[in-house]
Amino acid sequence: MNEQHTVPQAGRRLIGLYPARYRELYGEDIAATFAEATEGLAGRALLRERLDLASHALRLRLGIASTDPAGRILAGAAPIALALLAGFCLWILLPEVRPLMHRVRDPAASHGRGYAVESVLWFLATFLPWVLALAGFAVGRVRLARVLGLAGTLVWAVCSVVFDPWIQILYGGASLWVALCAVVLLAPPDLLVGSASRRWEATGVAVTFAALMILAHRTELYMYLASFDVYVFWPLLSAAAVLLGRLVVRHPDRYGAAGAGLLGLVWLHPAMSGDVLRLSRLVELLMSYLVLLGLMVALAAGVRMARRARRAGPADPA
Repeated sequence: MNEQHTVPQAGRRLIGLYPARYRELYGEDIAATFAEATEGLAGRALLRERLDLASHALRLRLGIASTDPAGRILAGAAPIALALLAGFCLWILLPEVRPLMHRVRDPAASHGRGYAVESVLWFLATFLPWVLALAGFAVGRVRLARVLGLAGTLVWAVCSVVFDPWIQILYGGASLWVALCAVVLLAPPDLLVGSASRRWEATGVAVTFAALMILAHRTELYMYLASFDVYVFWPLLSAAAVLLGRLVVRHPDRYGAAGAGLLGLVWLHPAMSGDVLRLSRLVELLMSYLVLLGLMVALAAGVRMARRARRAGPADPA
């Protein structure tokens, strides 16, 4: 009997999501593996297996599987997207810890305890999920990080509409977060699991971004950095630095480097600079970023050439 008939109807529908050619070649193997993996499962465990099967099929259809160049580029961009959002949230959260505690302890200053608790919970629900997503990613819990990131983005979108309506949708707020969250969700998870270098990169970028922004706003440094669009400048510099780091290693990750570089383009967003940028300013930032990427690629090429020359050593005298 055909192996696919051992799969429940819901599973057969999911297998039907695979591209026809792929299904012809591997359909029976997929059906047998899925039937074995889901045998005896129910509830959440069964739902997880079905979601995994559906996501793998859709990735193949979209050309973003782990074996596709686009999938590898997304996998290179995802840790930086997560890090920048988590760093932004850390920058907002950390200076507010003491005021939030004071608001709860002294509800009279916040129009009553109910209002104080509600405002604190909304604040934490908006910014804390991405910080927790970074923590999950840092310890290798990629699935948890993606769920928390999605939850944080949905809450942020709701808050943008409720508290600062359409201007946020049009010029940044929710749309930027949705774009970055999409990068995290679409990246093939098997390329993110177990990658210690990606976890270190993400943590370093997030912490440095938050520290720089807190320092800039607590000192006179902000007055000097404001004219350089500090909200945009550091994420772009971070993406370029990660690109350089991925190219100078002995086994360069060119797709991952391309992902980091392309992610910086997503952050060229008016909302993150504090005002609506004129087109000329946006073009200026774009050109500056492209020049920066070119310098990073040239520097990486120079480092690799110097490394090869050093390995070759001096030629033997005649």
